[in-house]
Amino acid sequence: MKRALFICVLAVLTIQQAFPQKNAKPIISARNFSSSSELWESIGLGILNYQADVMYIYGKLYVTPSMPDSANHKLPTLTEAYLYPLYSQFKKNNGEILPGYLGDIYLILDFSAQPVQIYKQLAAEMRPFSDMLTYPEHQGKLRILIKDKNQLDKIDGIKPSFLGLVGQLTDLDKDTDSEKMPLIEVAFSEITCWKGSGNIPFEDFVKIKDLVTKIHAQKKKIILSNCPVNKTVAELIQTSKADFINTQEANQMAGFFEATK
Repeated sequence: MKRALFICVLAVLTIQQAFPQKNAKPIISARNFSSSSELWESIGLGILNYQADVMYIYGKLYVTPSMPDSANHKLPTLTEAYLYPLYSQFKKNNGEILPGYLGDIYLILDFSAQPVQIYKQLAAEMRPFSDMLTYPEHQGKLRILIKDKNQLDKIDGIKPSFLGLVGQLTDLDKDTDSEKMPLIEVAFSEITCWKGSGNIPFEDFVKIKDLVTKIHAQKKKIILSNCPVNKTVAELIQTSKADFINTQEANQMAGFFEATK
């Protein structure tokens, strides 16, 4: 009886852990959020990874690619739109942003300018949430990355050091440590001229598969960006085993991934 009860409990726990992993979508949402509710809505759709523009304005980090016209702007801060809602999930779920989700969650930040100033402010704003971070000396759940290597070089040496880098296709042959460069982003147009109508040419599909295999061999993940937004692309991402599509139309793509199940 005890053995049967143990097996039953174990099965329930396995289902609970597998459910979020299975329903997480391979999407990086590139649309700037204006409030915490947009992030929570994304999590509800299975979208767990994000990209945001960040600017330093009068002592705070705001989610925007450009300076607002007025000091009375209503722009959200990075903490309001991303850091606090992610951390509230992390604390509510006992150290997991999404219960049972096994991988890291990525927040890619595009620094508009002043990378050193932005990073110092980011480090200060991250202090209350630092147990959530993953970096070489600490295992959490959230990895914060940037795309500009020149900016990262300027920041390098400032403590604490927790930023990673999103690589490009040209970085593939450099075999950079995956702890420093966990993601490689490849524009769709670098691989294929296919625009999303009909089926992708077989030779282009093979190119994508080979690229995925090569990147995975380096223990990195691949992002495909600037892809068409349709169900065929969702199927392509899944069959090629690419890790992420980066898109402004994340909610729409989530629906296409749901429809391919």
